[in-house]
Amino acid sequence: MTIINKDILGPNVIYKKVKLKGIREVAEIYDNCLDQHVFQDIQNKIFYQNFPWYLEADDRSYQGYHKSPLKNYEITNHTQFNHLFYHVNDRASWSNYTPWINPVLNIINPRAWFRVKANYVASSHKSNIIRGWHHDACGDMKNTHNKGWPECKIAVLYINTNNGYTLMETGDKVESKANRLVIFPNNVLHTAVLQTDIPHRIIINMVFFPYKDYKKK
Repeated sequence: MTIINKDILGPNVIYKKVKLKGIREVAEIYDNCLDQHVFQDIQNKIFYQNFPWYLEADDRSYQGYHKSPLKNYEITNHTQFNHLFYHVNDRASWSNYTPWINPVLNIINPRAWFRVKANYVASSHKSNIIRGWHHDACGDMKNTHNKGWPECKIAVLYINTNNGYTLMETGDKVESKANRLVIFPNNVLHTAVLQTDIPHRIIINMVFFPYKDYKKK
């Protein structure tokens, strides 16, 4: 289990650990992750208070993605917008909007952050359209491979409910449900599957180095 600050979780949190199919890794899901008033404050600010979105300069569609481990999914060049709160390559500063998401950052409470950003995608015209299979943190200093760093974990907070979802290489799906937090290993290939039911899908994506649980023998 990932070491988190449980004191900040909402009073109605529901925890579920899901063993991913065919591998030894697990995904941890926290429904009603934050207190509802705290979550609604984050949601309202991102949706209604002129939150700045930026076009991804390097859209990764068709470039740098892994070959699909699953059939019946189509990669798209669908445009994505994001807001970068933090990246390890720019350690001097966090975004001025970081206080808006401090409650969820304080839950994770990692050994170190690698990257924190919000992602925004518009709806797709048909089902099973994906952004592309990837690891959020990968490669080496010489950029000679694109294997995912196993020491990192990914956390995703879903800001709104829709029929899009996070899809793992194992076929496991984590549906986009408002105030749901999922944590899973970075070395598991994954992709976003675009929604078809509402115009916007918004998540907060966090890549971090967790504290290790040293159990006494």
